[in-house]
Amino acid sequence: MNIIGNKFKIDLGMAKATLDIHSDSSLTFTIIEQNGNAVNISETVETKMVELRPQLFQVTWKEENGKTITQVQDYENEIVYSNVTLPNGQFVNLKGTIKQADE
Repeated sequence: MNIIGNKFKIDLGMAKATLDIHSDSSLTFTIIEQNGNAVNISETVETKMVELRPQLFQVTWKEENGKTITQVQDYENEIVYSNVTLPNGQFVNLKGTIKQADE
C-alpha cells in the first residue's frame, strides 16, 4: 500500500482525527473529536517521513500552536504511537489505531 495520496482515520481514545497524506513532506490533519466532543480543527503541516520497514513509518511535524508530533504509523498492524510535546514542554505518549478512511 502506498500511503501517499490516501486518507487515514486515527483513534487515540481522547482524540480522533483524519490524516490526508499529500506527499512525503506534507499532510493535512483534521481533529474530528476531542474528549468525546465533536470538533473540526484542521491544519496542513510540513512533515518529515521515514519508512522504517514496509508499512511502518515515522512521521514528524510541528503545528502552528507550537506542538511537536512524532508518530510511528504501523499500517500493517493498524497501530499508531503518537508522541506529543506541548508548547509548555509537557510530553504526552498515546497509542491508538490507524486505518484507511472510507471515501
